[in-house]
Amino acid sequence: MRAVLQLSLALTCVCLAWACAPSPSLYKEGPLVPPPGAGPAIFTVLTYNAWHGLNTGEFWVTPAETIESNQARLKFQAALIKAAKPDVVLLQEVNPLPIRADLYVQALAELGLEYDAIHQVDACGIRIRGGKGLIPGLNNGLVILARRELALRKLQGLKLSGDSGRCDSLSGLQLEELRYALIGDITIPETGQHYLVASTHLHSGFEAGSHFLGQMERAHGAGFLARYPAFRWEIDQSRLRRIGELDLLTRTLRKFRRDGVYAGIAIGGDFNFEPDFPEYEEALLLRLTDAHTLTSRDRELFTADPQQNRWILVPEDLELPVELLKVFRTLPPELQPKALETYRSEARRPRRIDYLWLESFFPGYCVRQRLFGTEVNEDGFPASDHFGVLTTFARPEGACLRDQPDAR
Repeated sequence: MRAVLQLSLALTCVCLAWACAPSPSLYKEGPLVPPPGAGPAIFTVLTYNAWHGLNTGEFWVTPAETIESNQARLKFQAALIKAAKPDVVLLQEVNPLPIRADLYVQALAELGLEYDAIHQVDACGIRIRGGKGLIPGLNNGLVILARRELALRKLQGLKLSGDSGRCDSLSGLQLEELRYALIGDITIPETGQHYLVASTHLHSGFEAGSHFLGQMERAHGAGFLARYPAFRWEIDQSRLRRIGELDLLTRTLRKFRRDGVYAGIAIGGDFNFEPDFPEYEEALLLRLTDAHTLTSRDRELFTADPQQNRWILVPEDLELPVELLKVFRTLPPELQPKALETYRSEARRPRRIDYLWLESFFPGYCVRQRLFGTEVNEDGFPASDHFGVLTTFARPEGACLRDQPDAR
């Protein structure tokens, strides 16, 4: 009996010790850190707004191209991806899903490249299962492609903003603009390291640069543009929305890093802000690194460029948006033509609004970056209304070779 009691007490102590011990954690040993030189020699990431091919209004959308033109653009894009051979492709404005994601995989397979795909719809209108929808041709969203060896898997389709409704692969109810991020997991075969990769398309709002707004601010200070404060308030609300979307995405990715063994993060997409906007400063405060700043260049890589991209049509008689028209109507009649020309110049200005943001993504590697998709077809049109950004991480063999200016 005494032996039984002793055994029982011993087992109780063992059980208590086990219960009180810290639970095993994926981070007990920290993220897997391979020895120097163990990673891939080169790793490339492409972020690309592939353009949905739609004319978008406030309440409706219509096709902006024929079916034949749409199919030809897909093949054109696949050929460009084939030439670049990126390891990971972060796409936005892929429409319709999930069909279009499968078509990318199929088109690339026909060219000899094996990719896996994940997706997330971010604009669906009103859609029920079976493919029927209020706007049949709309099921637009985000896609990540990755070389099959990277074992891509979807972690989450994260809704970043929009209170009314949600969009899923085959159904959804969208009563306002919704914004999402698509988060995936890849594994580097050479090291076994896992990385988080995300594609996103932030809120757009009114497209106005800092220089243009500065001109309006000065005009308001001189006694003109009586309605300018209300206009500026609307712009600030758009900026605050993008900041909130960026904050939520970064917090979510960091939680994934805390809960799992992830060596780093890469976030690509159409962010709809420029480097001199408050949203860019917010990204830096979040300790994200703009891959563009890791390279040496003599100019920006403009991804939305009306001067180089014929899909971005800025007519000579471009009319003012309704919000801006209300502001400019408060000007004296003799100043209104000048104000209109100032806005038209702003609309024709090239912008850098597509980025690859990094956190511990192949640290120590040399980074090069160039525009993607600047080639045109026989009619003079590129494959999208955006140029993509192709970022190359190269294992340093001595000093990093600095980038040369991007050639078109």
